[in-house]
Amino acid sequence: MASSTQQTEYLKNFRLIVERIFNNWQNLRLAVEHGMGGRNGQQVAIQIMEYTYEYCVGNENITQGELQEVIEELMDQEFNTLCDDYSIPEICRNLLRYKQMALAAQYPQIEAELSKLPQGKDWLRPDVKITYTPIDGDSSSGEDMDDEDADDVGMSADESDEENAVTAASSSGRVTRSQTRKQQADEFVEPEDGWTTVRRK
Repeated sequence: MASSTQQTEYLKNFRLIVERIFNNWQNLRLAVEHGMGGRNGQQVAIQIMEYTYEYCVGNENITQGELQEVIEELMDQEFNTLCDDYSIPEICRNLLRYKQMALAAQYPQIEAELSKLPQGKDWLRPDVKITYTPIDGDSSSGEDMDDEDADDVGMSADESDEENAVTAASSSGRVTRSQTRKQQADEFVEPEDGWTTVRRK
C-alpha cells in the first residue's frame, strides 16, 4: 500500500501531467478560440480538464475506450464538436499510461517524454486571456446589444457566420453536428406554407 506521502506526490504529479497534455491539445484550444463553447469556453475547457483528472484518479482499471467515451461526450455536449483526427484516443492512451507510470513513481521517464511536447504557453488557466474568433452563429452575441440593433444586423451577420462556419470546419477537418444540420437544411428547401399544387385532370 502506498504511503500518504507517495499518494500526495502521485496526485500532485499526475495533475501536472494532465495539465501538460490538455494544454497541448490543439483541437480543444481551437474549439475555445472559435467560440464553440460560448463566451465561457475557456472556463468550460478547464472544467473538462479537471473532470478528466478526477475521473482518472477516482477510478481504477479504466479502459482507454471508457475514458475516450467520457471525453468525447464532454466535447460533444460542451462544444458541440466531434474530433475525427484521432487526438482523443491518443490523449486517453497517454493519460492511462502516465497514470500507471506515476503510480510506480517513474517521474523522470514521464518528464523526459513530456519535455518533447511543444513548449507552448499554458492557456488552461483563468488568468490567461484567450482571443475569440467565432466561426459559428454566436447565439449570445446579441445579448450586449439593444433588441433593435440586434434585429438590424441579425440577418447579414448570421449568413456570413454560416459561410465561415462551413469554410473553417472543412479547412480544419472538424465538423460539428450543428454545422452538418445547417448544411442539410440549406440543401433541402421546403415549399412555403399556404401553397397547394393543383394538377389538371
